[in-house]
Amino acid sequence: MSVDARHPSCFEFEARLYVVPSWSGHGVAETRRSLGPEAETTTRGGAGSARWAGLGALVGGSFLGGVAATVWRVDSLWALLLVFVLGAGVGAVLAVGTRTIFRDGDAPGDAAVHHASSSGEPLPRVEVPWDVARAAPEDSTGDELVLWSTLTSRYREAREALVAGGGDDDRFTDPREAGARIAEWESAYRTASRDYEPVARLLGFPLP
Repeated sequence: MSVDARHPSCFEFEARLYVVPSWSGHGVAETRRSLGPEAETTTRGGAGSARWAGLGALVGGSFLGGVAATVWRVDSLWALLLVFVLGAGVGAVLAVGTRTIFRDGDAPGDAAVHHASSSGEPLPRVEVPWDVARAAPEDSTGDELVLWSTLTSRYREAREALVAGGGDDDRFTDPREAGARIAEWESAYRTASRDYEPVARLLGFPLP
């Protein structure tokens, strides 16, 4: 795609691409944090502890087993196995403890992030449809992405509303009410189509 989360005004959250409008007065990182952690973040953190423990157990067991075999001259298989298990336990504990120390060192920053994200509503941002991101020029500005995404989404919503509304069963509805409703959908669609047409030409999408 031409534009993705590497764009200075964009970020990705839960497989969706968002752009931060310049008028919001907030940065990309701040806006991203206001949405909260992604669902996979917690899982990834738990898996990290398991990986550290497994790696520590492997290193500790191998080290102590090697020392027992070469330095202490232990030749009994059961004794070597016991030494390996003891080394693995010590290595796992040390590895998890080391990881905890490093995470505790980052705790103030994490707490500040949590406080910022839970202090209010999510900050302003606009979802960028992936086809818009793929078709957008690489040098697109954030506000251009905001405009193109807004007009494209509004057009598609108006089209869907008109198509879905046209399929309603109005046999038991006041004809005047049904007519007014359809006229409203048609008006919204015409307005959205007129605004979207330049965007469609620019991005190479089918015209409305």
